[in-house]
Amino acid sequence: MTVAAVVTAAGSGTRLGADVPKALLPIEGRALVAWALDGVCETADAVVVTAPAAHLDAFREAVDGRATVVAGGQARQQSVALGLAALDLADHDIVLIHDAARAFQPVETMRATVAAVESGADGAIPVLPVVDTLVAAPAPDGTLGEPVDRDAFRTVQTPQTFRARVALDAHARGRAGATDDATLARELGYRIVAVDGHEWGFKVTLPADLPLALHIASLKEDA
Repeated sequence: MTVAAVVTAAGSGTRLGADVPKALLPIEGRALVAWALDGVCETADAVVVTAPAAHLDAFREAVDGRATVVAGGQARQQSVALGLAALDLADHDIVLIHDAARAFQPVETMRATVAAVESGADGAIPVLPVVDTLVAAPAPDGTLGEPVDRDAFRTVQTPQTFRARVALDAHARGRAGATDDATLARELGYRIVAVDGHEWGFKVTLPADLPLALHIASLKEDA
């Protein structure tokens, strides 16, 4: 089966305190989006990056010909839809949707999502066990909520990978405001399966995430 990919990179980087869009943040001399494309380009043969409209030229320089860059939307869901529209999915069976902020997700995890779809699932996403203690939200007076069984929950990563027709249908008919692509597809009745995620698939969001990003990038440079 042939695989295409959308990489969402339209985030502002405000929470990082950066003066450039997050996906352009330099990590060991390369933009975050360039790191993200390493695994994606080993998995997909056509890639679209959705970027802030005001920074398209900078993104085209950062991706260095490995992907087509198009303007994203105000929200992630809009950006994914624009990315899907920019791909010729008539020529592809599977589409992988990945966040550039999860720049160090190993290629093995990406390929595992593709393999799950090739094996019959409508979609596949990487997940990790919850390691922290969970409680329900506190009451208005601050009283702690009841404990929640963490074994019943998983944290979700990207890439989220689907049969191409499923991704198109989910974004055409799905409700506005969903936080991820798998939710859109599941709510329409599609069968989405989980594969093992990886700790390196964390999302670079806050300044505290940067030391780990720099460490992983250094390890990859030395490999």
